[in-house]
Amino acid sequence: MLCRAVSDRRRGSGSMTAAASADCRRPVTGCDNRRRAMQCSFRDTALPAMRFATLTLFAAMAATTSPLLAQVQLVVSADLRAKPGGPAVALLSPGTRLTTGATSGAETLVTFEGWVDGSRLGGRRDSFPASVSGRLTLRVRSQPSTKGTIIAVLQPGAGLHIVSRQGNWTRVRRAAWIRTAVLQRAVATAPAAAPAAAPAAAPAAAPAAAPAAARESAAIASTGARFRDLPVGRVLGSIAGGSTVEVMARESGWVRVRADGWIAEKDLVTGASVAPPSLTAADLRADPLAMKGHVVQWDVEVMAFQIADPLRVELAREEPYLLVRGPGAENALLYLAVPEMLLTEARALGPLAKITVTARVRSGRSEPAGTPILDLLSMIKPRD
Repeated sequence: MLCRAVSDRRRGSGSMTAAASADCRRPVTGCDNRRRAMQCSFRDTALPAMRFATLTLFAAMAATTSPLLAQVQLVVSADLRAKPGGPAVALLSPGTRLTTGATSGAETLVTFEGWVDGSRLGGRRDSFPASVSGRLTLRVRSQPSTKGTIIAVLQPGAGLHIVSRQGNWTRVRRAAWIRTAVLQRAVATAPAAAPAAAPAAAPAAAPAAAPAAARESAAIASTGARFRDLPVGRVLGSIAGGSTVEVMARESGWVRVRADGWIAEKDLVTGASVAPPSLTAADLRADPLAMKGHVVQWDVEVMAFQIADPLRVELAREEPYLLVRGPGAENALLYLAVPEMLLTEARALGPLAKITVTARVRSGRSEPAGTPILDLLSMIKPRD
């Protein structure tokens, strides 16, 4: 005679019924002892454990979702690294929109998407189904067009995920690591309905923000100071000695400052034409039409101060220029056309002097030798 628990299972119940549970508590009478003991043990131990594991799984899923993902927009350029502290795979431009994820040490995992020239994509690399082919960097744009804003520059060999295709353009996605300090300066782009509604719900709280402490003012030392985008970051320019600045924050021996001043409108460069720092002379020669008018900031080495002869057909007759080598370690020859206001400084530069220049691309590949020509806007001679 079969026990009730066995009969329930044969009827296809799939789990022990209340009757079977009660039957397990009765003395054994004419039933297979081992089978019945196993069923009762499953009810008393395995089922509670499964319920606990299920609850734990849902709790873990809840803990790893919503707080990690947020939309931000960069306000400064930043390197994107394959792993925390690893090699850079891309340079992100100001204005790039990112989705943030997990944090590891001083770096945060972010994801961005954009459009690239599909003909520049190669095969698999590591866990990525596609990669940047060749030895040149690849520009990522906001739209599938050469008129789209450059939001990032990918390094050769960088792995990518393909999202979609449109004609000759391919939309790609890449997740990598960025310094958390950069994200702390980024602008949140995700909807923030709750904070916006707070003032209406509690109007009395508004006066509390009024007594804000006045910021500290300070003066730059007589030797002047170099202005950087981040602590130990890229040099953006210099501030003359004696200039008054407003202290915004302090961090590990560095001070974030704000200074007000005026510049000539002709010297103002729109964001769309500012090239990322990773742009090379080879990029100018590879796509001279697209690069014309873009502004670069490069470290170069001066070879000589010269006056244009008739052979330099894209320089004006007797136009002064600096023959330089760079940028950085690229070791390419460049012509920097010198404006009248910088002539004295340019003439004073000796051979092999290292300078940081800001220049606008006049010709990415000039005749007859293909040497790029740039109009010099400013230059800084490093002090260290």
